[in-house]
Amino acid sequence: MISKEGPINRREIEAKLASVGDYVKMDYLQSCLKRSLDFDNKKYVLLTLAHIYETRKMFLEAGRMMRNAAEINSTYDAKINDYLKAMDLFIKGGGFDDADISFTKALGCAEGMQKERIKRTRKEAYLKQADGYLAGDKRKHAMEAYQRYLTFPEVTGDERKSAQQALLGIYEKLGKITEYGNLKRSMTQPAQPNKEAREQSRTSSFSWRDIGL
Repeated sequence: MISKEGPINRREIEAKLASVGDYVKMDYLQSCLKRSLDFDNKKYVLLTLAHIYETRKMFLEAGRMMRNAAEINSTYDAKINDYLKAMDLFIKGGGFDDADISFTKALGCAEGMQKERIKRTRKEAYLKQADGYLAGDKRKHAMEAYQRYLTFPEVTGDERKSAQQALLGIYEKLGKITEYGNLKRSMTQPAQPNKEAREQSRTSSFSWRDIGL
């Protein structure tokens, strides 16, 4: 076990990682986070851990490392990029609530057209994951991803119809009669902004930059 006392440098970290497997790397890097690290070394450890976790499809753990990396960044653009990467990893792991937290943090660091890019990135990430679940016959996961996707106000009319059709098929195969009927009826009625979409609209203009953070 390595000591929790004293600083550690990147050369020492890299030397240790060069001779061990992924599980030992993960344990060692977690131990490094308990040591004294400057910004560059801490960022390196967090990103390396995130990469290993992602490679091993431990997406939720990878997402947490990326979000921690975002927190220590000193520029808004770097924070946004890392928060979006964390969001994508959480989506891949089915951690939609954590994905929403990372999305909100990214949005709070953005301004102007950056906000639109962030919203578009979230929309595309959810749709890609939902379609992937469906292609892999993971119906319950696909259902949850499409349901979340359909709450986004930036989803266009044609995109919404396509996702609703996919969701209808899932409901039918899962025997969800009530959900199928409710969705079918809603598709014949004029679209109304849902509660989450209205709340998103009210808060999406906020930026940490507005208050000098």
